[in-house]
Amino acid sequence: MACRAEPELKPKFTVRSEQIDKLKEDESVLHVTISVPEVIPDAVLQVEGESFYVNRQRLALQSPYFRALFFGCGLESSKRRIEIKCVSVKHFRVLMDYSKTSKLVLDRENVLGILETADFLQLERARLLCCKFLERELHLSNCLGMMAYAWSLGCTQLYNAARHVALTHFSAIASEEDFLSLSKESLADLIACDDLAIHKDDAALEATLRWVSFDPKREEHFLELIQLVRPESLSLPFITQLSMTRARARETLFVLGGPHDTEQQPLYQFHPLSGRWQSCPPLQRKNLTQYSVAAVGDNVVVTGGYFRDVLWFSVDWVRMFDCGSQRWVEGPALQKSRHSHSSAGLDSVLYVLGGSTDEGLLGDVERLVLGSEEWEEVSPMVRAVERAASAAMDSCIYVACGLDENGEVYAGVQRYRVKEDQWDVVSYSPFPRYDLVATELNGALYLFGGQALRFDVETDEWTVQDEECLDRKFFCGCTTVSGQIYLLSERKSNKAFPNMVLMDPYIDTCLQVDDAIPCPVPLRGCVTMRMVT
Repeated sequence: MACRAEPELKPKFTVRSEQIDKLKEDESVLHVTISVPEVIPDAVLQVEGESFYVNRQRLALQSPYFRALFFGCGLESSKRRIEIKCVSVKHFRVLMDYSKTSKLVLDRENVLGILETADFLQLERARLLCCKFLERELHLSNCLGMMAYAWSLGCTQLYNAARHVALTHFSAIASEEDFLSLSKESLADLIACDDLAIHKDDAALEATLRWVSFDPKREEHFLELIQLVRPESLSLPFITQLSMTRARARETLFVLGGPHDTEQQPLYQFHPLSGRWQSCPPLQRKNLTQYSVAAVGDNVVVTGGYFRDVLWFSVDWVRMFDCGSQRWVEGPALQKSRHSHSSAGLDSVLYVLGGSTDEGLLGDVERLVLGSEEWEEVSPMVRAVERAASAAMDSCIYVACGLDENGEVYAGVQRYRVKEDQWDVVSYSPFPRYDLVATELNGALYLFGGQALRFDVETDEWTVQDEECLDRKFFCGCTTVSGQIYLLSERKSNKAFPNMVLMDPYIDTCLQVDDAIPCPVPLRGCVTMRMVT
């Protein structure tokens, strides 16, 4: 099934980090030309009557298909002129240009044909670039078609990204025409998933009934599918006897903030599916600021900070809010006092990264396994920074930009690979700043502050999110909940506002809501937590 491009998607442009100094506002796409030595053609490929003069060795290095074609045991390996069938000359021409220049010019009209041709020719890098392009084009209106299309080509990451959109927008996609064309297996996969973002399972039941009613032959699947609906989440009492209790995991948002010179700093919990705010026990700590907030397990964790007794000084304090008991408890002290640092949780491990001490900038990284009594030191950052943005994604932690030891803005995006305990710099931001906020959505990193940027790590592509309500704006907090990005408390000069911006790139939504946050400003941190309900 071919996916359809959404004509109303807002324009975006993509830049490669190697050319950030050449960024121009009036350009829609920039590409990198990688300098390669001149090579002598030693073979001719014919496609639909057109001849392409190529170098066997260069193509063989890029593709197992050409490696087998030129250096395998087939008849073609001894021929100088080879005809290739089953591909379009238009798309083949683009890929041959790409093989020489590393420039792949993609748009909505040609990307599917180029992807299918690259898949046939086993040009993996070109295939990846096409998949990342399609990930950026994902939308509520095409995610189901994209799921089927990606599955047919074995594009796992694209399939998972499209599936994530379907899971987080299930109530909306269930009314789409494409929904009725889903296979039984695809529908069952969505309904059975713990990450299905619906307020009540009435939506799952109604969607199942709609799908079954579309074709009389599907009635035989009804009992199998209805068993996947969670009866305890239904509002229909007679359904509760269908199966055993199986809870879904819900994502919820916690916000901590308020003036530092008060006795306590309030903590609030936001339930996105119902739109309800809930007050939680506050953090009892006066004159503490510039700390970091992260979520790990069922805990909201506050680490470090800048504290004033008579003078200001860095602290090694750790406070944890246990969502189960609704209590704040003391955690093991950091090995090194720090403030203006970053922190991130991965599984049941909390990491604190960089920041400043009373003596100066710090590149050290510590980690705490929940339940253990002390922090342990891991590999330090490539570049010591403070006031940087951080986010966890795919078993890695990313630290973006910040201020370096000279007080200058650092443009690099540093990546910590947890399993290898290694750091590297994966890219450089085209708009480097400090005091950014960052979050992860569907396998991509989003940065906000002055400009709104999407960063695809695998292809090193930066895409500007052209949204008026985000342009030239800075925020105190940012997190992703149920497939939507929440930007909290806009900052202007030295003043913060209790507003909220909801960004959903899959339905072209960027909505600002004034006075949306009950928590006092300035916000000190906001995090997302998965909770079983």
